[in-house]
Amino acid sequence: MYRNLLSLIKLFSPLLLIITSCVIDIEEPIEESLSIEQFDVNYNQIDGQLYLQVGIEPGNKIIDEVFVIISANNFNSTIYLNDDGIEGDLIAQNNRFSAITEINLPFQDYQIKAVVQTSSSQEFIQKKNITIEEQFAPEFVDVIFIKSYENNKYEFSNNSSPYYIDENEISHLNFEIKIKDLNGINNIKSVKYNTVTHWNIAEGNCGCNQGEDCPNSSPTFYLNNINSTLSDSIFTYVAINDYIKEPGFPINSSSICNRSGVITFSFVVFDLYFGPQTFVEELLFLPCSELNCEDDCENCPFGCGECGE
Repeated sequence: MYRNLLSLIKLFSPLLLIITSCVIDIEEPIEESLSIEQFDVNYNQIDGQLYLQVGIEPGNKIIDEVFVIISANNFNSTIYLNDDGIEGDLIAQNNRFSAITEINLPFQDYQIKAVVQTSSSQEFIQKKNITIEEQFAPEFVDVIFIKSYENNKYEFSNNSSPYYIDENEISHLNFEIKIKDLNGINNIKSVKYNTVTHWNIAEGNCGCNQGEDCPNSSPTFYLNNINSTLSDSIFTYVAINDYIKEPGFPINSSSICNRSGVITFSFVVFDLYFGPQTFVEELLFLPCSELNCEDDCENCPFGCGECGE
């Protein structure tokens, strides 16, 4: 019997050691920490609408509430976010807490702080800085008209010279407009134009009768930006585009259409903040044949030989 008892003890000793080892090796589960994975701030100055979203990886934490603190000089506001699929939140219970609210943010620098509070009163914070810049309306700087004739090119502002129509040769009209926007090129959504032609005198095939206002019916009016220099705030737009090819609009000679009068250009600059802004310029057209080239040759840009002496 003694021998049997000793055999049982020897049998159970290794088994007891294995069981004990298993119990000792069991560890507590690792606590996963909460983290803020995404923090978006988008403010629309035009309608004063602020969109906020905070994306969270909750880990083992239970989220109590999420809010955003906006602070600046003489300004402080707290906005609470939700994950319920309402009030700016698109998908409920996806750990993306959002809000859309109407708020007036004056032009200045802001510190935006996202705060996530857990049920155990822990706080997790992420910060970012934004600037609400002052908005300036676009300004008209100048329009340059360009007359091309054979291998020559003549540039002039609207107030410096009329567009002289050659007696026998077709010339081409191009133009460029310079716009100043202190908020940069991204604030200018588009620049387009339309024209109204009024001939005081019109003889021949002129397309517009004498004494009538003829609006332009071109299928496209948009100008192309050609110089978005980052060092200044003046941007140049030209008429040449996919529809208007180089060297520009053909201007029939006075032998085909003997006319004088005005084409009125209305340039519309669509600003992101201020909307459409219109600038009006007039270009006077005169036939070169009306000039006394002996006395006033310099007024015809390509010399007396082209003025129809």
